[in-house]
Amino acid sequence: MQFPNPLKKGDQVAVLCPSTPTNEMRVHKAEAAMKVLGFEPVMYPSCYAYHGHLSGSDALRAKDINDAFLDDRIKGIICLKGGSGATRLLKLLDYEQIAKHPKVFMGFSDITALHIVLNQKCDLATFHGPMASSDVFVDEDHACYQDMYTLESFRANLMTLGFKGILKNPIGEDFITLVPGKCSGELIGGNLSLLISTLGSPYELDTKGKVLFIEEVSEPNYKIDKMLTALALAGKFNDCEGIILGTFSDCNPESKGYGGTDLDLDTIFREVLMPFGKPILANLRAGHNFPQPTLAFGKVIHLDATEQIIEF
Repeated sequence: MQFPNPLKKGDQVAVLCPSTPTNEMRVHKAEAAMKVLGFEPVMYPSCYAYHGHLSGSDALRAKDINDAFLDDRIKGIICLKGGSGATRLLKLLDYEQIAKHPKVFMGFSDITALHIVLNQKCDLATFHGPMASSDVFVDEDHACYQDMYTLESFRANLMTLGFKGILKNPIGEDFITLVPGKCSGELIGGNLSLLISTLGSPYELDTKGKVLFIEEVSEPNYKIDKMLTALALAGKFNDCEGIILGTFSDCNPESKGYGGTDLDLDTIFREVLMPFGKPILANLRAGHNFPQPTLAFGKVIHLDATEQIIEF
């Protein structure tokens, strides 16, 4: 696995939008955020483009990614936002050239599709964490927002060579052990619906020997059950070494939907995931929530679900 050079203050950082468009205010906010962090933002055309629910045509969005990787002046890429549409770009990326120009790449949610292909086709470590227009960097007045948990995790992962340490939750948030045990492997994963979207394609998620991280947002429990079952049927939980469950924001932890007859999330996790016997640690506060840690996908981690320790 290739690990990109860490970012440093003054570096040019590309901001691009592989998924859903946003408004001009959020683009300006993202630009301000990069400056607050000490970088020189380079705003790519997809930040300003509209094509229905997409931030420009597939060709434009893919070109932005290819161009940013191949431009040696650009030291890192931080996605503007998520949404929908990144999977349409997978067939258009120049993986051979991207692999020759490794650099920091960061985002989450719909960006999961890009993490998968950059990890697997380019052998490039990537970063799951807040995006350029995120509220954790600047507030509505473009002033620095002091969320130190998020900022310290961002800087430790993206601006430190060979960062090692223990991944902790924010104060007051406890891990939950579903299945005790220890394992090691490269950390991979992301948003559940995007993991599912790769199944049966040339870009299918490979979990062999890996520690799989899963998060989701705004999905009813029966759909989460359906998607986890699809991963199970595809052998992804047989193949992985262990599982880390992030946040399931705006999903009903209790039994609602279908007239209040959905299984609660805890029951779904126990019935679908626990039979595989892999170490499972839940409630890592990573996903569609803030504060939010940065996760290095492709980095070997050591998971101790018994003692509730995640070590990079």
